[in-house]
Amino acid sequence: MKRLKKCIFYLVSVFLLINVLPSAYAQQASDQNTAENAQSSSEKKKQDLGEWWNRNPLTYESVPDDVLIHLEASYNWNRVKGNFTNDKHDFSFLLSLRKKIYTYNFRYALDKRNASRPKSPPHHEDNFDLRKSTKHEIHHDFRLALTNRIIAGCGLLWLQDDWIKVKNQYTYYGGLGFTVFRHPRLKIDTFAALGYEELDHTDEYHENYIKMQDWGNVEGIRYDAGTETSKILYLHQKARCYVTRSLALNQSIDYYVDVDDNDKYRWKFNISADMKIMEHIFASVSYLEEYDNTPESLLGIRKRDTSTSTGVKIVF
Repeated sequence: MKRLKKCIFYLVSVFLLINVLPSAYAQQASDQNTAENAQSSSEKKKQDLGEWWNRNPLTYESVPDDVLIHLEASYNWNRVKGNFTNDKHDFSFLLSLRKKIYTYNFRYALDKRNASRPKSPPHHEDNFDLRKSTKHEIHHDFRLALTNRIIAGCGLLWLQDDWIKVKNQYTYYGGLGFTVFRHPRLKIDTFAALGYEELDHTDEYHENYIKMQDWGNVEGIRYDAGTETSKILYLHQKARCYVTRSLALNQSIDYYVDVDDNDKYRWKFNISADMKIMEHIFASVSYLEEYDNTPESLLGIRKRDTSTSTGVKIVF
């Protein structure tokens, strides 16, 4: 009887080893493969989005449902040395968030410059400062895709620049954007908006005016002791061209004009090249030109400002 029970126990054990356990392992392996395939499919889907922050969400076959996050930081440095020394540091940061057809962009830019030349003998070993300036810019940009070519957008720009004695400059705008040309290698976008601007100068600016007033040299100078306000027309155009898989060209121009006084306008032109060094890291070369047709004459600044710089960009 005991032998019979042992025999039955061994037969049941063998049956389980041959049939049940392999089936369980097969099911587990199948589940694991299914999960890996799903993960691979999901990763592939995310990779297929490409540079989504440069695309209208409605250009995809199906609008991505996930919350998309893009981070970008760049640093450029330029130094000229000789009869005078000029150092220019540029840092910028971009955060892009997207949920379906809604996109939010946050940009921060820092421009720091230091220009000097040697003093006259016998103090030629010391430097005489020609320019020391720091400029901060923040841009909040909200966008809503209406069609695969048209977007509605609004935003706020903030500027602080001690070189032109700007304490705070707020620019509010709202308008429509349109994709003029769309191709796998080239994309051109435009944007037009109406806005409102508030400008406050620094204490140094007002002190300079009081000094000139004491000297009797303020005739013909436009001056406002309080906050200057104006209605503006804001136009923006940008293009991105993919020359190769590792080289891209960028171009943009921003134009602001006072609706009530067309002589008060300014623009910013930028062109740059991004070359991929490795994943997430790019080398960059850029040229920037800024023009302001209405600088205050009491500041004694030039209307045009240009700079060329090279640096590195990190993209995620």
